[in-house]
Amino acid sequence: MNLFKAHINKLIAATTNALEQSGYDGVWIYSGHPENNFLDDMGPAHTINPHFKWWVPVAHVTSSVLHFVPGQKPTVYLHQPADFWHKIIDNSQDKWAQYFDVKVIGHYSELPDFKAAKNHAWIGSKELQPLEEKDTNPKALLNHLHFARIQKTDYEIHCIKQANVLALKGHEAARKAFYDGCSEYEIHMAYLQACEHNEYEMPYGNIVALNENPSVLHYQFQSRTRIPQADLKSFLIDAGANFKGYASDITRTYSFNDDAFAGMIQMMDAKQQILCQQAIAGQDYVQMHLNAHHYISEVLHEFGVFKCDPESAVAQGLSRTFFPHGLGHYLGLQVHDVSGHVIDELGTVKAPPAEHPFLRLTDSLRENAVITIEPGLYFVPMLMQEIAGHKDINWDKVAEFQPYGGIRIEDNVVVKKEGIENLTRI
Repeated sequence: MNLFKAHINKLIAATTNALEQSGYDGVWIYSGHPENNFLDDMGPAHTINPHFKWWVPVAHVTSSVLHFVPGQKPTVYLHQPADFWHKIIDNSQDKWAQYFDVKVIGHYSELPDFKAAKNHAWIGSKELQPLEEKDTNPKALLNHLHFARIQKTDYEIHCIKQANVLALKGHEAARKAFYDGCSEYEIHMAYLQACEHNEYEMPYGNIVALNENPSVLHYQFQSRTRIPQADLKSFLIDAGANFKGYASDITRTYSFNDDAFAGMIQMMDAKQQILCQQAIAGQDYVQMHLNAHHYISEVLHEFGVFKCDPESAVAQGLSRTFFPHGLGHYLGLQVHDVSGHVIDELGTVKAPPAEHPFLRLTDSLRENAVITIEPGLYFVPMLMQEIAGHKDINWDKVAEFQPYGGIRIEDNVVVKKEGIENLTRI
């Protein structure tokens, strides 16, 4: 628990500073609670407030509150009701609990009077909002806390690494299922079984895409129909895992045959690894994104899609047609972790360049931030139509590769002062 103790000490220091800078004496942080669907007595799987699970590493906690006042031991009001409908797990004796004053409650009536604590803020979704609007999720406080979340503690990096270990088991099972000729649904189920996750435990919905489906960037279906092996061409899987509330986010692409598309994947992988090595502290992430456009243009030129040289393809904006998303994002308690467009604890925004509006991270990289590096190359029919007939595109090659959909390769990387730590290539 030494890693966790150091983590809590950082949170105490960061939250103390955030309260001082935003003018509050203390803060309540609510875990949130499930809400039923409209006109129903059941609801979607509950997602815990990331600020709560930053402190409390229990994935299934609901209706619980953390209270922090600088100079005092943090208090957790841990909701564990008497309930014969559901199994209630006692987390109050877990190792993490020694760093808190844990008060087990069975009902909301046992919660303290939140308004009695003067000059406090409330952080949480508005299913429960006991304080005034101005003190509920105040922007100044959140700006400081979100900025503090960028640079991860050793405990957080350990958790993200373990989430990678779990996800890689799923990715290997998915790879084998693809080459065995399984359907998208069967591949998806093989993934879940290998990483020992229920679907509601996943950090995001798996993208499991065969043949032309990788050209849909967030492809959301899993077809139950097996494609005859003679017709199988490609497989893209974007899937992660969860460990103590921290996410991994990994993408791999495969060709069913040893063909030109397999060679394109191999070259993209080499370019992706070059980009990973650039992710050192102080590096401008926008420049890395621009570098990715150049590398992807080199791949497309090498495989005959671009008739012009890579520099010309980038200058004309052609690379944006084939690589329409950003290079990556912060990763942590949320898959798309906070503060990707801010450069200081005041929340000062650095917007993405106008020609790259989907870039999720625009700051210079900071030591111990965890980021994704996920260049992609796609043959999206809608986007191909926008440049139809362009003289610098070999349209016969586009027709050759379009049935494969596209390529994305994604690793999770820890930024260091010198070199990097790739949590995915382990």
